[in-house]
Amino acid sequence: MNYEQLIEELREEMLQLVNTKCDALLQMYRSGEVHTSVKDTIRESSLITVSPAELKGKRPLAVQFAPGEWIETPTWRKVAQRILQTCNEQPDIHERFMEMCGKVAGRWRTILGSSPEEMDVPIKVDEELYFEGKFDTEAMLNMLEKKVLEPAGVDYSSIKIRYMGKGQEAAKSLEQDVLEQEGQEQHAPVQTM
Repeated sequence: MNYEQLIEELREEMLQLVNTKCDALLQMYRSGEVHTSVKDTIRESSLITVSPAELKGKRPLAVQFAPGEWIETPTWRKVAQRILQTCNEQPDIHERFMEMCGKVAGRWRTILGSSPEEMDVPIKVDEELYFEGKFDTEAMLNMLEKKVLEPAGVDYSSIKIRYMGKGQEAAKSLEQDVLEQEGQEQHAPVQTM
């Protein structure tokens, strides 16, 4: 792995995030909006550069493998499943995953196994290949990276995740409700006594 290249990619990602936030703040200022929060921005991060702890409480939207199309992944389990399935399509990685079956374990259960009965929440990767999904976001992504992808020799530096905060949909919905209410109040007939 080329760490200088990885650091440069991280620099570019951080600059893109700063530019996006500053552009959004300028746009709000110019339009007269007084919102002080820009939390509804959608973020993209490389799986290798983002800490799983940072993704706790966030909602995944999509995953991308190398420069290509984004694949919708509405849950963190779907993110893990899509990453494992895509890696598993490579014959050499598939062989390594199969060799690891039953040998990758957490504290109390199998993490990568050949049978769903060995797991609490099995995520199907392939025939006779399952990943344990009964973890919170941080633990599941840590298990995926440290116990499966890295030992199998998977280079996951080009995998990107698109995500946003969980409360953002509620905030957008509330804002839309307020705008609709204001519109109804303006068009409502005036009552006189």
